Amino acid sequence: MAKFLTNKSIEKAKIELGESKGIKEDALQKLRERISATINDDTKRGLLLRKHSEADDSFLLRFLRTRKFDPEKAYELLQAYDHYHKKYPDVVSPIRKDEVRQRMEMAQPGVLPYRDHEGRVVFLFKIKDWKPETYPFWKVVQTYIYLIEHLLKSEETQINGIVIIENFEDYSFRQMAAVGISDYKKMIGMLQGAFPLRFKGVHFLGQPEFFVKVYALIKKCINSKLLQRVHLHGRTLDAFHKEFPADIIPSDFGGTAPPYDGHAAANLILGDANDVVNTFL
Repeated sequence: MAKFLTNKSIEKAKIELGESKGIKEDALQKLRERISATINDDTKRGLLLRKHSEADDSFLLRFLRTRKFDPEKAYELLQAYDHYHKKYPDVVSPIRKDEVRQRMEMAQPGVLPYRDHEGRVVFLFKIKDWKPETYPFWKVVQTYIYLIEHLLKSEETQINGIVIIENFEDYSFRQMAAVGISDYKKMIGMLQGAFPLRFKGVHFLGQPEFFVKVYALIKKCINSKLLQRVHLHGRTLDAFHKEFPADIIPSDFGGTAPPYDGHAAANLILGDANDVVNTFL
């Protein structure tokens, strides 16, 4: 957990989430009472929530912030989180840290080693070298989830959220054929209501024309709120540069900053090979 919040994030939490010390304490108490009232029954819902009855405040606070300190909505999100874990055990199963490091270095996915101008975590994905036969899509989602859970330990991330930039230049028919609708649902579910996450958008760059047909199928599974946060830029990046200052985005992701350095990013976020504590959180 981050040891401090910037003044900007404290003000954002107050304005956007309605956060204050009193509201936070009251909402935590009500959420715990709601969980306790459920775990005493023998339903599947009660059994799922039972493990959260002794969760620390920092864990429950993720759910309250995502739902703007509405205890009932935070409780429903906690249920959705448990349901997702039960429905998709493959993508929430343990993954080796060295495997995450390898994928971060290849931007499959990667993470920008600093926050953007809005304080958000920026995930990066480069499709060009992705080989689904050796690294299937469910493993991609598994890596995203590992990193999201890790980065949500930071209160800065809880308040400011995340955004994804996907470089889809050289996206191939082979890659397209390797991912079915059921695979996409695992990613979509993670982003639209199954995790305590303020998801701020996904931006596709350089996608070929045939991707539009793929997206037409995917969008049927996406709710209206998430649809508004999906941006297909193609090769015209004017709107993209209005969203992100070019000088903070790597040149291989539509910006003017040096190319993405996955090795440095992995060391900063995961710790180096000797497990030095990371400084990103």
